[in-house]
Amino acid sequence: MKSKLLRNPFISGTLILTVTGLAGRLVGFFYRIFLSRTIGEEGMGIYQLIFPVFGLFCALCCGCFETAISRFVAAQTSARRQSRFFGAGLFLSLVFSSCAALLVWLLAKPIAVYILLEERCTPLLQLIALALPFSGLHACINGYYYGLKKATQPALSQFLEQAVRVASVFLIWQVSVSRGGTLTPSGAITGTLLGEVASVLFLAGSLCFHRTGGSLSGAAADGSDTFRRSCGLIMAMALPLMANRLCISLLQSAEAIMIPSRLRLYGLDSQAALSLYGVLTGMSMPFILFPSTLTNSAAVMLLPAVAQAQADGSEGRITNSIRKSVHLCLLLGILCTGIFLLFGDEMGQIVFQSATAGNFITILAWLCPFLYLGTTLGSILNGLGMTGITFTNNLVCLLIQLAFVVFLVPRFGILACLWGMLAGELVLAGLHLKALRKPYPFVFSPAKSILIPAAVIAIGGGGGKALEYIGLHYTNLPKILWLIAGCGFACLFYLACLFLPLRRESK
Repeated sequence: MKSKLLRNPFISGTLILTVTGLAGRLVGFFYRIFLSRTIGEEGMGIYQLIFPVFGLFCALCCGCFETAISRFVAAQTSARRQSRFFGAGLFLSLVFSSCAALLVWLLAKPIAVYILLEERCTPLLQLIALALPFSGLHACINGYYYGLKKATQPALSQFLEQAVRVASVFLIWQVSVSRGGTLTPSGAITGTLLGEVASVLFLAGSLCFHRTGGSLSGAAADGSDTFRRSCGLIMAMALPLMANRLCISLLQSAEAIMIPSRLRLYGLDSQAALSLYGVLTGMSMPFILFPSTLTNSAAVMLLPAVAQAQADGSEGRITNSIRKSVHLCLLLGILCTGIFLLFGDEMGQIVFQSATAGNFITILAWLCPFLYLGTTLGSILNGLGMTGITFTNNLVCLLIQLAFVVFLVPRFGILACLWGMLAGELVLAGLHLKALRKPYPFVFSPAKSILIPAAVIAIGGGGGKALEYIGLHYTNLPKILWLIAGCGFACLFYLACLFLPLRRESK
């Protein structure tokens, strides 16, 4: 039975992406701690400030082509046709990403001064611009493998990118310290660039060694007319996705850029505003997003699986996928909400030595169920071809968050930003559920998916807190060990109580 499950491309792919994703996030988690203690809170704010710009241009030249390649490759049975679409998408992505890199490089200072409102971001933008072509190549090769329902190579490249990034930044830091200096945000961005280069080299080598008769040279033999038609089909699908992601990225970028400026209107000086922004995005959010590795992995594999079920006319499989996705996202979200509510303060103080980070983690704990639901259900909607609905729902969510930043942050400070995140993700999850329940009505049990898990985590979390309290007051072991023990007890109790029902449901 187990071997049969593991042979299922969706399950095996999700497991592979989850394991490597967790490993990568664990590395990234300690990397965040390292960065926060070397470049400081203000440095973290400057470092985080450029990523909305990077994400905006990635939306134009990376993600949309990855999705298009994945769908077209999955729809083909001929290796030659699969290679044709892959080559067309790769060519288009390189053109777009190279143009984007040149644009960011040339306009780095105006972007930093007039958009980010922080001139110190100029060299960081120039460095991150160099990573754009490599990010485009990375996304396209990943899309090709996802279309083939092979998750191993993308998963390994993801982990390699993270490992090279961390190792290179650590070496840069050591060299800087030996020369009497310290790590700067530019050094951290250099690590990001080197990580992207390493992942592309790995994937390119993987293609050279593992491709069969459907090579790129074989695809080229189809003729220029066929290649142009493939490019046209890729663009026909990529352009709407590009427009959607561009609008969403613009709003996300606007929100991220405006948070420090609106905090200054609240009464904070520039350094305090950047520091607070760095704590939120560089310390607290990584904790909240850490468990989403599982839902993100499932979302990647759900898109082609649901699309295939739709092509086969199997509405029952689609309905069952939606029902199970909602149930599992709520189970994971309630577990994480309980852990972060009970242990969030200690996480911020012990791990980051920041009481502010702990306070943010506790408030953002309520985000977990809606965040995980939004990601997974959005992937299902895209797999069903309902990209317009996904875009509209995401747009509403981001407009809500932006409204909180613009109108309420100057009055209530950073708390208004956190409230906006909670309100936006709640609305997004509700809109996604409404859009899916209309064509695919599914049975939802609030008691089974919400009330019982909430009661279980309350009991298990109470036991974990008691264990942590006893350990801290009656032993001399480090605090972080008792934090891990308390969280571990709560998680194990939760899983033990809910494992058998989940096992029976899977049968």
